[in-house]
Amino acid sequence: MDDGTVWVGLDLGLRETHVCVIGADGDPLHEQSCETALAALNDALAQFPLGRIGAIAVEAGSDTHIVRKLRSAGFPVAIFEARKASKFLALRRNKTDASDARGLADLARLGRSTVSQVYLKSPECQQLRGLLVMRKRLVIMRLAAESLLRSRLGQHGRRLKAGSAPGSLRKRLEIELAQLSANDGVDLRQELAPLAEVCESLRTYLRTLDRDLEKRASAHEVCRRLMEVPGVGAICALSFYSAIEDPHRFSVNQGVGAYLGLSPRRYQSGATARTRGITKSGSKMTRSHLVIAATVFGTCAPDCRLKQWYLALRERSGPGRARVALARKLAIMLLAMWKNGTHFELLPGNGHAEADVRQAVEAAG
Repeated sequence: MDDGTVWVGLDLGLRETHVCVIGADGDPLHEQSCETALAALNDALAQFPLGRIGAIAVEAGSDTHIVRKLRSAGFPVAIFEARKASKFLALRRNKTDASDARGLADLARLGRSTVSQVYLKSPECQQLRGLLVMRKRLVIMRLAAESLLRSRLGQHGRRLKAGSAPGSLRKRLEIELAQLSANDGVDLRQELAPLAEVCESLRTYLRTLDRDLEKRASAHEVCRRLMEVPGVGAICALSFYSAIEDPHRFSVNQGVGAYLGLSPRRYQSGATARTRGITKSGSKMTRSHLVIAATVFGTCAPDCRLKQWYLALRERSGPGRARVALARKLAIMLLAMWKNGTHFELLPGNGHAEADVRQAVEAAG
């Protein structure tokens, strides 16, 4: 490496960014704070020619619009996975924005081959991802609010039946509250009626959002083909597409399982070697969507070799591990279909539980 090469760490904040530039020997050459804006960062690095900068390190989750602007200006920005980068930064005695910037500069110089880098998605894909994340959080809010309603009624021996029709929750709650008031003299209308309105509002908004996402998936050529796989609906297809965006990032299809955290971990020390649970790296949301798709596939898919393989594995290892393993196979199949532009085709079952599932993957591309 040329001794003139410098390495830059940026601790990006909403308004302020800490900049640290170190040389090839690790000694700091320049440190400062500046506004989180392209012009200010350009001025902070002006004394270092672009050709001397080996890499500029930032943590994933930082302001992506600044990263895009820096890359458009020709700066070699590397985005490191926040969870692994934080372990590298934890080696320092004190945690400050300035020390984090210095640690990121060291990470750019020393840890590029050991700490995973993050793929920067396009603005369109990131917007779709944002909709899916918002939907996930709204579903959690709705479930929590409805659980609270049922809990309060359960304290008085009342039960709120499930239902999905518009306005049904409010109507059933009114009936239960009226009976509770008439039979036990307990009036919870003022306490629970506003919460029921919140639940209905969330249900209405989620129905509208789901219809919009279904239209997006149906209009998207890739997602439309992915939804041919039994169990893969609009949400799962959009989630998988937005998590990957470019299928050719994976030279080997099996790599998508590890990328989404669906591959088991290995522990080896001396004579001890164990296979542990999955790594759970990558997108938790997409991983959960694939596991849900695998659950539906194992229940509703026609008889085929892949389903026979899943049922045999479920008998040996239990339903939990079998679902995760099937989710990994589905991810590989989806990526193969996407890469090759092929459609999903079920291979008929041959009556043997140990049928080679690789043929099902090859059928997808």
